[in-house]
Amino acid sequence: MQDSIRTVIIGTGSYLPERIIKNEAFLSHRFLDKNGQPIPKTNEAIVEKLGQISGIMERRYIGSEDTAEVAFRAAEKAIADAGIDKESLDSVIVTHNFGQINNQCNLTSLIPNVASLVKNRLQIKNHRCVAIDLLFGCPGWVESLIHAHRMILCGDARQVLVVGVEVISPILDEHNMDSMLFGDGAGAVVVKGIESDEPIGILGYTTYSHSGEEVDYLKMDSSVNEEEKAVIYPTMNGRQVYRYAVRKVPEAVNECLDKCQVKLEDVSKALLHQANEKMIRAILEKLYQQRGHDTFPESALPLTVNRLGNSSVATIPTLLDMILHGQLPPHEINSGDHLIFASVGAGMHANCLLYRMA
Repeated sequence: MQDSIRTVIIGTGSYLPERIIKNEAFLSHRFLDKNGQPIPKTNEAIVEKLGQISGIMERRYIGSEDTAEVAFRAAEKAIADAGIDKESLDSVIVTHNFGQINNQCNLTSLIPNVASLVKNRLQIKNHRCVAIDLLFGCPGWVESLIHAHRMILCGDARQVLVVGVEVISPILDEHNMDSMLFGDGAGAVVVKGIESDEPIGILGYTTYSHSGEEVDYLKMDSSVNEEEKAVIYPTMNGRQVYRYAVRKVPEAVNECLDKCQVKLEDVSKALLHQANEKMIRAILEKLYQQRGHDTFPESALPLTVNRLGNSSVATIPTLLDMILHGQLPPHEINSGDHLIFASVGAGMHANCLLYRMA
């Protein structure tokens, strides 16, 4: 391993399904509590409260696409943006939560793995380009980027495609209020190992896995509707997820900053997992307060949650791609900027990666 090898992002891409689902679409749902009883509030009140707390006004759902197609479209854009020959990729890493899924059936498939399907649709013939799936909950894309970085540093790869794809809409429990939080989409980057004496690209990272009592804060479970108990859906203990995130994400970021010997004041943007706006703001507020600041600058917090919802592993790479391609004004990223990538999710896991733009 050479100390002068740096892992840098050379291309980004994202794909958002065309179907826009606004909050008003949930007014006709029949929401039930965890005991299967009707929630004693009007749907108007429920939907309004969701918007106030989460900041989510709309999200994207797939139409005729499936998971591999959504991932492929983001990957194709990232490869084109990088300007490389796809056959030069040493690995395709795809992180997701539910495997291959479409709107025709709520059953998911893990064989063949999604990365193999993406490689197939990209028509990559190089058999030494290894197609890997990584399952790590919502922090999966950041962890996949860390994995690609390790591959590059140990000499096993020079160029790696890292894709985060979420297709969840076909398997949401329409009776569960939490179903309103989620959306579909994909984001991707191509990373490359280059020689540089200057500290650029991935500077360092921190990852936690708390899998004691936290392990089932997010899980697959029966519907809240008694008539659908035979089918399992994504469920979460929202209060515990919130508490975990607000405690552990700042902790992971602080540890990463200290490891890299970078001051928070030198960070231009915090690209945080877009779960809900209240939680995102609470995380950044706590982080800045722990570092002796009254609050954080709004310029440090780009948001997509209001129009894309929580698209899990797709949120951070999509956010990065949108900023770099001028789709999220006034936010921009410039050479020399330090960026925080931090996420939290099922496991429970929390991670942070510090990146410096070349």
